[in-house]
Amino acid sequence: MNKHHLSVASLEEYPPNLEFWGRNFNNGEVIQLVLKSPSTGRWLPFKFVQMVMMHELAHCKQMNHSGAFWKVRNEYSAEMRGLWERGYTGDGLWGQGVLLKDGAFTGDHLAEGELLPEHLCGGTFRSRGGGKKRKAQPKITYKEQKERRIRKKFGVNGVALGEDLATKTALENGKSNPSKPKVASSKRGRDLRAAAALARFEVNKEAPGMKDEDLVTDSEAESLVDDEVYIKPEPDDALDLDGSRLVDKKR
Repeated sequence: MNKHHLSVASLEEYPPNLEFWGRNFNNGEVIQLVLKSPSTGRWLPFKFVQMVMMHELAHCKQMNHSGAFWKVRNEYSAEMRGLWERGYTGDGLWGQGVLLKDGAFTGDHLAEGELLPEHLCGGTFRSRGGGKKRKAQPKITYKEQKERRIRKKFGVNGVALGEDLATKTALENGKSNPSKPKVASSKRGRDLRAAAALARFEVNKEAPGMKDEDLVTDSEAESLVDDEVYIKPEPDDALDLDGSRLVDKKR
């Protein structure tokens, strides 16, 4: 453990069960090991318990049973076997596994017919952080998600382009047809676009025409007090896309 900078805050014995041999909490904060057989109640072989311990120590580095975990576990197990070959028993005084009743050594192998737990490892666990528990969010349907996304992007009470029935009826000479043109290149689609373009030209024609004598230049406009003045366009004036003159807004 010193070589790999491992530390275990609490090493505990867990009662015999048919679920697991050992488990790890919070990267080694607590490691629990089963030391007795769940079927006979006898002590498990010490080397077997040591190998379970190697498995749980590997969880201090890798919490999940991934490829990286098994690489660490195999490394620890190989080092454990090396200590066995050297006859190493630790820095302190380890018991030899002698039974007090008759002085016999405990076996190094599990007895035949013993019921074994289903899993070697009972899993790894992390402590849940404090704080208030989040409330479960109600599930919404795909239709509601789509409507919410549209409202967030475009707002509410909007009208889709081409959905104004009054304008559409006026462009089609009073004919009420709520359906849309199926394709943009259809005759009805072309007629609607042409009618809309003509309607825009009619709006421009309705603007009052100005006589040349009513127009003034920029320099003349600066000396006039009247707000209702119309500036005469000049060749070097900046023009908008529709050909109108770009002017500053009144303040």
